[in-house]
Amino acid sequence: MRLSRGGNAGLLKCGKGTTYEGGMREPAIAFWPGTIRPGVTHEMASTLDILPTIASLAGAKLPQVMLDGVDMTEILVNQGKSKRETMVFYPTDPSEKYGLFALRLGKYKAHFYTRGATHSGTTPDQDCPVFAVLKAHDPPLIFDLEADPSEHYPLPLTGKPDLQALLERIKKVKEQFEASMVFGESQISKGTDPDLEPCCNPQCSPKPGCCKC
Repeated sequence: MRLSRGGNAGLLKCGKGTTYEGGMREPAIAFWPGTIRPGVTHEMASTLDILPTIASLAGAKLPQVMLDGVDMTEILVNQGKSKRETMVFYPTDPSEKYGLFALRLGKYKAHFYTRGATHSGTTPDQDCPVFAVLKAHDPPLIFDLEADPSEHYPLPLTGKPDLQALLERIKKVKEQFEASMVFGESQISKGTDPDLEPCCNPQCSPKPGCCKC
């Protein structure tokens, strides 16, 4: 059977375009004969970690700017622990108004906002398609991703002092991260010459008038 649009993320919730695990979590393969030994790790890592890792392995200096990545050498070479404890999740159209949608701290993930996506409508889960409008969660929905990778069962916070303490820690991490977050100027809205816009219908004629979307 051919899968359409965003495909199927298996047991992970939803898919492409969302900040649920099905839209964010991916496997990765690292291959370096003689240096990286065969094996499997479940340590947390990100594509943001590639730059500092390559710089470390090459003995190169990192740029003097704030980076969100960490060195993964210990994971790759020594099958050790990750330096990364936190992962932040933004939607495909991040904005200062809403900030981050979700935050992972260790094995726990908190959703402050949830929303479906166009490419995530291939499962019957009502939280996944584009019709699942933006929802704010206060307190956030917190999931134990080791016990519940499908994000089906939010942890009950009422009457749970340990989870209340976890919530306060998550909020503090979120506050510290967003205080350092600087949104760059949108590049999509730049430019005024219509002749330089990509043609959304390249087989059409006559150009460039037929390229308007």
